[in-house]
Amino acid sequence: MRIPTDVLAVLSDRTKIDGHRMALVGPRLTPALHQRVNEVLEAAGGRWPKTEGAHLFPVHAAEALAPVLATGEVVTLGEKRTLAQYFPTPDPVVGRLIALTDLELGMTVLEPSAGSGAIATAAAARGAIVDCIERDPGYATVLSDTHVARRVQVADFLTIPAEPRFDRVLMNPPFTRGTDMAHVTHALRFLKPNGLLVSVMSWTVTEQTGSTTAFRKLVEQRGGLVEALPARAFSQSGTTVDTVLVTIPATRPADAQPTIWPVRDLSAQDVEELGNPADIAAEIVADLRKAVAAFEEVAAALTKPCAHHRARRYRGQLTMPLLENRQEQCRL
Repeated sequence: MRIPTDVLAVLSDRTKIDGHRMALVGPRLTPALHQRVNEVLEAAGGRWPKTEGAHLFPVHAAEALAPVLATGEVVTLGEKRTLAQYFPTPDPVVGRLIALTDLELGMTVLEPSAGSGAIATAAAARGAIVDCIERDPGYATVLSDTHVARRVQVADFLTIPAEPRFDRVLMNPPFTRGTDMAHVTHALRFLKPNGLLVSVMSWTVTEQTGSTTAFRKLVEQRGGLVEALPARAFSQSGTTVDTVLVTIPATRPADAQPTIWPVRDLSAQDVEELGNPADIAAEIVADLRKAVAAFEEVAAALTKPCAHHRARRYRGQLTMPLLENRQEQCRL
């Protein structure tokens, strides 16, 4: 979004920054202008606790505002969701993911690329101690406001050095161009030796291709489990991409079973929509009979004599017959 000049003027000349805190100074803004300024500050990661009388940022306020002032543009939270293909994890998917984690009270949990923290919230509700990493300051601020996480770090997860100190890693990473495989592979390095990772992933990882070979081998070596999610599981979040839940232990269990990769099957609903094969065949035969009868009718009409009906060629092409006797018509 291009920032209006009056909003830019306020951000350039009427702000006082003290670390993570940014206050507006000078004459009171009109309600309309204040709302537009607040929209930009929220997009940059700021939030306005009434008790503080200032916007608070998860990073240094000057650092958050620098690109906004330099470019005169900002990406709103709604625009970020579209551009980053951010699709919040629906409650049924969160519930199934949590069910696979075997969470215990006091366990440490990491949610990378946490977005607004749907998974972190569910884990905290079960008594886990949750840390989150989110690269977008705006989403990080939204997540901080929920107070479900012990710590919210603003960073690109793939750039964070791994520390194997978490009992669980629960995640719904971005999918574009196999990014989910890179995120999950990196996330495994954050687990304790007896830890467990559970992640939403694209259906693509179940397919044997050159780009998935190494990841599939990793899952199989660790004794991982792969479970298909219902079709359109993320439709309420704005995407119909097929997804799976992948569970990978930090070390292969002694009783691990071979990994079974799900395959695509027609659902009962799809089969019903296709109809009974015998009924379909009968319908095709009936349509063919109708077509044959129509052709026979045309052929019969063509065999009848047609008075005063002649054709002529004009410039090498056959022209339409001329009807010399307008009272007599030819039916074809």
